[in-house]
Amino acid sequence: MKTLPIILGVALFTISCGQQEPEVIEMPVQAEVVEVAPNAEAKMFVSGMTCVMGCKGAIEKSLNAHEGVASFAIVFEDSVATVSYDSTMVSAEELADAVGSVAGGGLYTATLLAE
Repeated sequence: MKTLPIILGVALFTISCGQQEPEVIEMPVQAEVVEVAPNAEAKMFVSGMTCVMGCKGAIEKSLNAHEGVASFAIVFEDSVATVSYDSTMVSAEELADAVGSVAGGGLYTATLLAE
């Protein structure tokens, strides 16, 4: 009867000390940062914004990460955005369309303003 607990203890020890899977650590890969040399600027009227933090912030975050954009900022009070961009990488019309696709699309619209 005393040998049963000893056998169980040895079996558990053997099982628990078996080879374990090595821990896999995933390192995030940083996206390649491409320097944008702005050679154009556009202003656009952005409609559909209801708040500074959510709407304005979401649009600015999305467009500042857009390829070819050096800077994108909106003055919430008058709903006018100013974008500096590289016209060899993206057009003002594409950027206006990109505003319309923020948050799945359908919430915001951007209209280019004549200089």
